[in-house]
Amino acid sequence: MPHFLTRNGCRIAYAKVPAQWGRHGDVIYLPGLVSTMHGDKARELEVFVTRQLGCSYYALEYQGHGDSSPNFLECTLGTWLEDVLQLLDSIGSERQILVGSSLGAWLALHAALRRPNLVQGLLLLAPAVDISLHWRQVAQPAGADSWGYELVKLPSNYVEEGGIRVRRQFVEDACQLHLLLHTGQLEALTVPATVMHSMHDDVVPLEAVQRLADELQRSSRAFHLELLPDGNHRLSREQDLQLMTRLLKSLAAQALQL
Repeated sequence: MPHFLTRNGCRIAYAKVPAQWGRHGDVIYLPGLVSTMHGDKARELEVFVTRQLGCSYYALEYQGHGDSSPNFLECTLGTWLEDVLQLLDSIGSERQILVGSSLGAWLALHAALRRPNLVQGLLLLAPAVDISLHWRQVAQPAGADSWGYELVKLPSNYVEEGGIRVRRQFVEDACQLHLLLHTGQLEALTVPATVMHSMHDDVVPLEAVQRLADELQRSSRAFHLELLPDGNHRLSREQDLQLMTRLLKSLAAQALQL
């Protein structure tokens, strides 16, 4: 059964699974856009983190996702960042590692900047940092919602409808308020950080990941870039999941001195 946080009358669902041995730290999984805490990566992480790494495991469902309040169209990237920060604050420990997938990686970077006293390491999977700049270019008109807000469709091969409907203001807010690359903000991130990305990712351009890697290489005290010659944006094949856990084990050794 999920646990819940509340803010402004809205419900935020999360999973919490204690370590089966030891108590070395906390690993928090942040999924991608319209993903939940029940996907392949989440299941693999839960088992690995609690049974082999000796850490507690958490996973978040942002508002509008899964068991959280069904207010997807009303949310902004800032809404979801506040969801993340609220969970990190509720955990409270100063030994947290964030594992962010796609949009979750973008949120993880922001959270690490906002909570440097809590976050000790970052594993970024197919990181969709500043993806809103791409959304601006590809967004298709999709009418209006019941409140009269303009909607756009973000094309995607990973949802049945072929795209994700959001308010245009969602895209504009993300571009105006949350861009990280080329801004100098990542200079403040000194924690160990690892990026895992497929060179055949059809969502996040390789150039953006290389720029992210360049910036993190300069700031992080221990940075690693793992580029896969195959695979796709999901990174959910068995070999992807095994690589993910190996990278997390190495990152935890650096971040938590395990």
